[in-house]
Amino acid sequence: MATLPNYLQDQTEETIRQRMLDSLPSDLDKSEGSYIWDALAPASIELAQAAIWAQEVLRRGFASTTFGAYLELRCEEHGVIRRPAVRAGGQVRFTGRANTVVPAGTLVATPADRVTGTSSVQFATKTSIVLDETGTGIADIEAVEAGAAGNVAGGAISLMMTPAAGVTNVTNDASLDGGSDTESDASLRERFLHKVRSPSASGNKADYVNWALEVAGVGGISVVPVRDGPGTVTVSIINTDKEPASQSLVDRVQNHIAPPWIVVSEAELQMIGGQGASNDGNSVKMEYNPAEAGTLWQTLTGLLPKPGVWTARIWLKADDLSGTSNVFQASVYNISAMDWAKTTQNGNEDALFLFTGNQLSETYAAVSIPFFWNGSDNIQLRLFRLGNDTSTILWIDRLEYRSAFSKNTGEGKAPIGAKVTVEPAAPVFINLSATLTIAAGYNAESVKATARQNVVDYIRSLSFTDDNDIRYVRIGQAILDTTGVQDYSNLLVNGSSDNVVVGTQEVAVLGTVTFT
Repeated sequence: MATLPNYLQDQTEETIRQRMLDSLPSDLDKSEGSYIWDALAPASIELAQAAIWAQEVLRRGFASTTFGAYLELRCEEHGVIRRPAVRAGGQVRFTGRANTVVPAGTLVATPADRVTGTSSVQFATKTSIVLDETGTGIADIEAVEAGAAGNVAGGAISLMMTPAAGVTNVTNDASLDGGSDTESDASLRERFLHKVRSPSASGNKADYVNWALEVAGVGGISVVPVRDGPGTVTVSIINTDKEPASQSLVDRVQNHIAPPWIVVSEAELQMIGGQGASNDGNSVKMEYNPAEAGTLWQTLTGLLPKPGVWTARIWLKADDLSGTSNVFQASVYNISAMDWAKTTQNGNEDALFLFTGNQLSETYAAVSIPFFWNGSDNIQLRLFRLGNDTSTILWIDRLEYRSAFSKNTGEGKAPIGAKVTVEPAAPVFINLSATLTIAAGYNAESVKATARQNVVDYIRSLSFTDDNDIRYVRIGQAILDTTGVQDYSNLLVNGSSDNVVVGTQEVAVLGTVTFT
């Protein structure tokens, strides 16, 4: 805080009392315990307290020194609102007796851990489901309480908090994400200062940064204008852990700034062919058939509202994730050109992608394939169940098409005409190896863990900064600054002793760490 004004400096009880005593005639008894001294003492205490109150009023009146509700009031004057906590979400798989109904609102949870002091986290199903003929059912869930605690790893959920007769087991095959805590004072203050120091100019770079930061979970933004041509804006984002944002966070930011074109279709309503594919009423089931491979085709001409680069998201699941042979092919074919569509307008890469069983999920999750459409050619989504893997069964539930650019119709925060793309920052993995000399009396594993965290902190401090290259010597300094590390040798960063260059829309992420 700046220097206090003169009338608030050195306003202690003693100083104030002495000033009052000095203003009285010198022939009076002003010694401690005298009538005058005792009469002035209470007043000096109250005046000193008032000076403290005045200092506090000053502190709470400026964004750089205030806090809590007072900071919120200051920020709200400029339209900056504290981001609320967000509930994590995902899916769980129930197993048990066929045709068992699991109602909406059923509570499941992670077990508490007394060793680490971790509390149980509860989740509620969002809709009711019925276990299929195999005794399996997938339900969407949401954390009961908002916050980052709901971002649990795959397999963490194992408890049924609401009894459900016929259910014997529950688990989450994939991790849950999207949860974030209420925005901290430091983050709110940083957004406020960024906004007032970077005034809006009808869609300048500062606007896009401010808009993205309004979405809970965003930890950093990089904006590149006209990267993909005139009128385009590319916004790359990272989460609050300074890592590439999840797809759900990317979608929330895209919808907030400039919603894209989205077209959704049900898989079971499309052209299904081959003896290996069948319509089970809610999805398309694909299994190995030596006579004829299963196929699913959908004509996209006339379905997509605009030409351009699109992403097809195919929501599917597999019953077995151990397969390493290609089991699924997703592609877009250009019938007019008698060739595969391309992934970009002027690119040479075919919009044809292969997936193995271990690249899929046991719950419905999207695999994405980008493709370009010129607006006139006849193109078609073509999905194939391949014959290299003879055991894995696939189910396709939903087909979703999202434009790479926003609608440019003025929906959201962006100005009319802007073609906005929001994407996760591209990760640049930093792999380390070094030999550490541990000081006597220190636990080696604890020291190595602390050294690793120090490196993580250094890497995160550079995320989306003006100079975000990873310096070899700074990695070494982070290791050497670790309590218990006496020295280190043979340090390699991505296999060499060179600095690692990180691009404008890239973020460094710690990869493998080998400390010996």
